Amino acid sequence: MVVGELTQERDLVILGGGPAGYTAAIRASQLGRTVTLIEQAQIGGLCLNKGCIPSKVVAHAAEVKLQTKHMTALGFSFHTTHDFSQLVEYRERTIRQLRTGVEALCQTNAIEVVHGTASFLADDRIGVELGHQFDTYRFNDVVIATGSHSIEQDAPSVLNAEQLYQLTELPERLVIIGQDYIAIEAAMSFQALGTSVTLIADAFDFDPSLDKELRRLFKKQKIQLVTGTVTAIEAQEDVTVTVVKQGQETTWSAPFLFHSLPRVPHTLELGLERIGVTLAEDGTIPVDPFGQTNRPHIYAIGDVTPGPAIATRAIHEAKRTAEHLGGQSADATVPYYPTIIRSLPPIVSIGLTEQTATDAGHSLRTAQFALNANGATTIEGGSGFIKVISDATTSLILGIHMIGEGAIELAGVFAQTLELHAKEEDVRFPVMPHPSRNEAFTEAVEALLGQAIHLPPRQQDVLTKS
Repeated sequence: MVVGELTQERDLVILGGGPAGYTAAIRASQLGRTVTLIEQAQIGGLCLNKGCIPSKVVAHAAEVKLQTKHMTALGFSFHTTHDFSQLVEYRERTIRQLRTGVEALCQTNAIEVVHGTASFLADDRIGVELGHQFDTYRFNDVVIATGSHSIEQDAPSVLNAEQLYQLTELPERLVIIGQDYIAIEAAMSFQALGTSVTLIADAFDFDPSLDKELRRLFKKQKIQLVTGTVTAIEAQEDVTVTVVKQGQETTWSAPFLFHSLPRVPHTLELGLERIGVTLAEDGTIPVDPFGQTNRPHIYAIGDVTPGPAIATRAIHEAKRTAEHLGGQSADATVPYYPTIIRSLPPIVSIGLTEQTATDAGHSLRTAQFALNANGATTIEGGSGFIKVISDATTSLILGIHMIGEGAIELAGVFAQTLELHAKEEDVRFPVMPHPSRNEAFTEAVEALLGQAIHLPPRQQDVLTKS
């Protein structure tokens, strides 16, 4: 390799151009810092190029296909076929469009973008390698936002999350092992598009009401749900998974297996051990509420730090840390991160479940409003419910759980409700448009007191004591 002659001086260096990295870069630039963003692959990171965006393109296509049944009820008559190759073209076009937009934003915010693989040479110096070129940079501050990746298997038929959404042909059959949001979303999306899906999962970490409805939907959508312990995975021409439950052994085969496993943070290749940055056993970097590591001028955000590996957290932490580095009074409070699943229909879960609220010592009021009693949902042929959990003593809203069309759009309203420490009357007072799903949220809260207009009395005010 060719080594640069001089060490170049920089102000703020950000490692990684994914949602955490480019968000931090733009916000820091807005606040007056001179920013150098280093990315080893494509701007947008795995999220934009191989994860979040391509998976949501597939989920959107699946949702549109299911809507054709409702369109027939509205009087439309047509024969639908699906060309997966066209979906692949649309997926790639969408990714390029979004990536180009982020690149343009970096340019207009005067952010220097350097491509290459970075590693620390000292606690104030970093090296960047690209082919035969090797440059060194001395910085005032650095933010590590290198993200994470899924574990990659040797067998080409055993896919991780990124590989699943790089397929160019729709698989005839697919086995999925996992019970997280990625596995659920993939199972419903591919099944809707025509793949025969077998999902191997024992328990879903939701409020029991969501868990029950999810299992009903798997059956309705003809997704084979298998419970038990996976004892063997054999990848030959097809992948065969062996499952044991109560002493009974079954096998499930398909051309592809998607195994949803915990993500691995991109930290081990950075040379952090040579500069004394503390690493946890799982490879994440412990930080303070502003993202600061044990080295005062070295920060870390997103998937490389302890916490859920989701883009919403990465983006929030990016803004917080950049504001701190820009001399602002950043709010170090950890927000409510909603669990969002673009299933069919979508799911949103935020705050406490009945169990966690009871464990925390709350006396509870719970209510569940069925969306088939909501005018907007009925018009659009939807289904599902909104469940609200409140403290029976203080009337503080503790948790909100929804499955149904419009859940993603209402997730922001739910998050604001909890962040503002809203009480029941705070949700009941504002006037909501009619007909709309906003009314369903109001009625779910009204049901806590037995006052929902569109529910019979027996379905309202279910009181649970701690």
